[in-house]
Amino acid sequence: MWLRLCSLLFLLAPLVACGDSRVNVLVPDGSPSVHVMDFTEPLPLDPLPDGWYHRRFWRHGPMGMSFVAKAGVPAIRLATHDTASMLFRHTAIDLGAYPMFAWRWFIEDGIESEVDEATRAGDDHPARFMVMFEAADGERHAMEIIWSNRRFAAGDYMYLGSFPHYVANGGREHQGRWYRERVDLARIYRELWGDPTGARILDIGLFCDSDQTGDATVAYVADVRVERTGLD
Repeated sequence: MWLRLCSLLFLLAPLVACGDSRVNVLVPDGSPSVHVMDFTEPLPLDPLPDGWYHRRFWRHGPMGMSFVAKAGVPAIRLATHDTASMLFRHTAIDLGAYPMFAWRWFIEDGIESEVDEATRAGDDHPARFMVMFEAADGERHAMEIIWSNRRFAAGDYMYLGSFPHYVANGGREHQGRWYRERVDLARIYRELWGDPTGARILDIGLFCDSDQTGDATVAYVADVRVERTGLD
């Protein structure tokens, strides 16, 4: 997964840099809260609407995607079995105006492997987000927000090489129920790369994989949005 992640960042560079490739980009309308991925209605998957992108990897099949109501919550169901892929929404979001990232997730089946998730051999997670940023000077940064398998607690950072992962939740003991999450991306950006003034969020992606461990996972995600500060 690590080599494929490096390839992904390289391949996504044209999508970030080339305006022709980024059509129907989500731009906030000034509302206090803006949905990035709203699954109250099923999303066409083949083909995806303009402004969405499904990144597949050539050595493994993609995650399975479907739309269900899980415990009464309309959601996207993401399933893997030795598979991996990413579902992106192209955005142009001022990080200073919308620093808060919020969502709901429900992990039904997590990674059961005993392989250390902080190694390349164990780099699988039942659910995670990829967030792509562009700094005021045009430099690009990327990070993941993950459900940790067992080793890390909420608020921890995990690194593979120099690539940062922020742990929002995790553990077998937390599987089997919905969680509402909310993290301050501007604070995380400052801790990782310095002053976030002028930075933008360019892409937000759902990322599920079990290709390193050969395991199987099922996760549900709903109500993915960005928010201004001060909202409950």
